[in-house]
Amino acid sequence: MLADEADYRWARDVLDRYRLAERAPVLFSPVHDGLPANLLADWILRDGLPVRLQVQLHKLLWGEARGR
Repeated sequence: MLADEADYRWARDVLDRYRLAERAPVLFSPVHDGLPANLLADWILRDGLPVRLQVQLHKLLWGEARGR
């Protein structure tokens, strides 16, 4: 999970250094209520990264509720 641009840059560098996208699908996920998903999407598109954007769908649907 990525919390800010520093996390994103680190993940981008690791992705490149180890050529991870050539080995397996890679998901980048923003910290819920931290990094806006649209901002992460903009960075991914800007840099042309071969990754998928993953959001915490359960938090979007049910928030912090437990035991549903």
